[in-house]
Amino acid sequence: MPIFQCFPPVALRLASATALLTLTTACSTSSTTPTETPTYDLQTELAFCRDEINRYRASIGRTALARSQPLETFAADSARVDGLAHVAHQHFGATSGGGGVSAAETEILWWNGFSVHTVIRDGLAQMWKVGPSGEHYVILAGTYAQVGCGISVNAGEVTVTEDFR
Repeated sequence: MPIFQCFPPVALRLASATALLTLTTACSTSSTTPTETPTYDLQTELAFCRDEINRYRASIGRTALARSQPLETFAADSARVDGLAHVAHQHFGATSGGGGVSAAETEILWWNGFSVHTVIRDGLAQMWKVGPSGEHYVILAGTYAQVGCGISVNAGEVTVTEDFR
């Protein structure tokens, strides 16, 4: 099974040869069609997503982002559309770059066999680890005031979208 089915594209850019072997092994031993859809409390995970982003921002002296309901609604639509289509930022692009709601977007795409909490925690960690030269890091650390996260689970496959303004 290709790695991108288990881990988002950012994982591929971060992986060293040893880590890539580890990721390949992890993917090959996990189910491609989980028997159960991950259960989660939506409000708890949305708050966790915002809090994790703010934790990373605080580590470099950035101000905390406020949680935004309009951004959460947009991000939920993006997660659903992009997760089903397996096309990154499809919804963002189709709405003329954020639909007048979002100025920037990051996504954790198509993780299969992981809890929503793990996807948020590990996906954001991977984006942040790239550092200031990475496009996801630049957005996460950007001069925004608000954030909204969206979560979509389709047949066990988790997509989480983070939208900013």
